[in-house]
Amino acid sequence: MDFQTKMLLGTFAVTVLLGLIIVPILRKLKVGQIERTDGPQSHLKKQGTPTMGGIIMIIAIIIAVTGTYIFLHLSGNQEIAQKLFPMLLITIGYGLIGFIDDFKKLVLKNTDGLKPRYKIRTFNNCSCICFVFDIWF
Repeated sequence: MDFQTKMLLGTFAVTVLLGLIIVPILRKLKVGQIERTDGPQSHLKKQGTPTMGGIIMIIAIIIAVTGTYIFLHLSGNQEIAQKLFPMLLITIGYGLIGFIDDFKKLVLKNTDGLKPRYKIRTFNNCSCICFVFDIWF
């Protein structure tokens, strides 16, 4: 089995384990979906569905990329290992945007979340930072 397949299966296993741990915690904290009243009535049945599940994916990606970085660095592939950092950086940046959006919806009880223009601006900023990092390093 080649390295990429092992990493894929390892990341899948970590994601499943994190899901089994984090979803009950989110349910216990009552971190549930809040639907807008002006939307379709069919969306109201989503009320209370656990949200912020993206944190599971972000943690799994951080673990997988860190493990891959260490493996590649120790095996003498520093050039490839260094290319992982910008991808991890942009993934964490986009994850933070999603976290802030969910935080505004759940804690601040703002059903709109982050305004679309702020989302686009922060997505662009994350992309530009990653681009600059990729060019300079």
